[in-house]
Amino acid sequence: MWTYVLFNIKSNLKRKENLILIVLFIICEIALLFILNTRSFTESPYQTSLGIGIASVSQKNDPKLYQEFMDEVNLIRQTIDKGEQDGKDKNWKSYCEYKVKVSVLEAQWYMVTSNMPNDSYFEHADVLEELRKEYGLPDLSQYEKLIVQKSNDINLYFCSMQQARYFDYLLKHDLTPITYSYVDASSVSLQIARYILPVVLPLLVGLLLFQQRERRAKTEKTILTISGVKKKYVRWNLISDVLFVLLVVFLPILVYMIVLVPFKGVSNLIYPVLYYKPGFTGFHYWDTQGLDHIELVASGLTNMSVNQFTTPGMELMPLWQCTLFVAFGLVMSTTFYVLLITVLSKLMKNKYLSLLVFLVVLGLCSLASPLGNMQKINTFNPMSYRDFGMNLLGTSYFGYFAGIVIIGLYSVILYLVSKWCAKKVRV
Repeated sequence: MWTYVLFNIKSNLKRKENLILIVLFIICEIALLFILNTRSFTESPYQTSLGIGIASVSQKNDPKLYQEFMDEVNLIRQTIDKGEQDGKDKNWKSYCEYKVKVSVLEAQWYMVTSNMPNDSYFEHADVLEELRKEYGLPDLSQYEKLIVQKSNDINLYFCSMQQARYFDYLLKHDLTPITYSYVDASSVSLQIARYILPVVLPLLVGLLLFQQRERRAKTEKTILTISGVKKKYVRWNLISDVLFVLLVVFLPILVYMIVLVPFKGVSNLIYPVLYYKPGFTGFHYWDTQGLDHIELVASGLTNMSVNQFTTPGMELMPLWQCTLFVAFGLVMSTTFYVLLITVLSKLMKNKYLSLLVFLVVLGLCSLASPLGNMQKINTFNPMSYRDFGMNLLGTSYFGYFAGIVIIGLYSVILYLVSKWCAKKVRV
């Protein structure tokens, strides 16, 4: 089997048309990396503090306590001013410490001013209390009696809580804050996976493989007459085609990683990214809560929702682990695309027609389900999962787990259809 697989891969790599496509693909990747690297210098690796609102506080309840509270607020404001300056001066250790302190205080204040019961709504409240004690921060709950009107909005609590844990992780692992477009040996694969591959991968598969049926027609009938080979032939072709595409996709990424290692190292392999845990472990959707738009705040390589109830579901994952899950999603997507073009090429005599149908079907599915789409019917749309980075990191309405299941199911169906097509070949 492997002799046949290697033969197919080598023959694909020798074709002039394929080599041109591969070179164009690599040029696009290099251009993207250059653009992202340039953009990363203009992006801010830190976010403005959300602040502690005092509009709901009244001194009438206790003037002395109110003065103590205002003294605390003034100290916090001074901390914010110094922390923002540390960020501008790239004094990152001091900056991360400031972000932890302010985020813990903000989260605690949102707990104090909220009507929600702590035991059921405030996730990681125990972690925040530990951080409060660890960093020697005041207990803002003592000023609860000054509150004249509480709020039911707890979204800002979630955002502050995530930022506190995020920057505490950076501080304890001696990591420097990075921007959303940051490129190094650790992040290059994720950047390519979410900026280029969602659009280029299906095009690449279609253009690389649409001539396969014509080229294999001369040997296919002979091979299918060999006893015991006919049942394995479809599997062999699938393996060779998938490995060929994956080689084209992942080999350049590996080269970029090796080239970038001397410049920035691989310390960011443990860099924290925020992923959407409910969508990672089961069929779970964002709770849109009737919002007209989604407000996102960049936290390193992740966009975190400020006004969405997905925010409490966000958890920290090291970058190397995130990269492996996204890579697995790419393998699944590649298998699906390869099977789809294979089936279409077997069902249609004209290779150009099969390519056109392939591109039209995927294009219409993409238009029906833009990456910000929130219609549950698109759970079954395979192109809702064309960017597994977004599915995993919580910036797509559809979760990672659903994508693996749906894409896997479609791949099984297409594989069975391709086997049926092979049986219909006349020998």
